[in-house]
Parts: sequence; structure tokens; C-alpha cells
Amino acid sequence: MQDELKKVLKIDETREYEFRNIYGFTFAFMRKIVYLDNRLTFSEIKPVGIIYEENGEYYLAPLDKVVDITAVVKEFVKGESFR
Repeated sequence: MQDELKKVLKIDETREYEFRNIYGFTFAFMRKIVYLDNRLTFSEIKPVGIIYEENGEYYLAPLDKVVDITAVVKEFVKGESFR
């Protein structure tokens, strides 16, 4: 029903992940933008986790239980492959 309501009201939601290196840690932020009838109605940027390296491996410490860890990891790995 939620999908049908989004179609009728022309609601579009996007989520993007951004990463910033600060003092040796990589902070992961989620940017959520909601449009209603092609007009910006809501925007949110919030920290969702800290990525750190230990013994040559990366670890993600989520700051919230509801964060989609898989999406954060995919975006981080995609960004790291270009370095």
C-alpha cells in the first residue's frame, strides 16, 4: 500500500552514502532526500557508522541499529576501488 501511495502522491525518495576521513577514522553519513510532486520536502544528513582499519582489515561500527549495513559497505567498497 505504501508503494501505491507514493505513486499517487508522486513521492520520490533517494538515499546516498558519503564518507569523510577525520583523525584516522572514516565516518559514514547517510543523505536522505524526499520529493513530493518534484519539490523538495525533506532532507536529512545523519552519521550512520564509523569505518576503521585494524590489522589490514576494515571494520564498520554502526551508530544506529536500523542502518542498512550492506548498503554502506557496498558504497564504501565502490569508493575505495577508485583510490
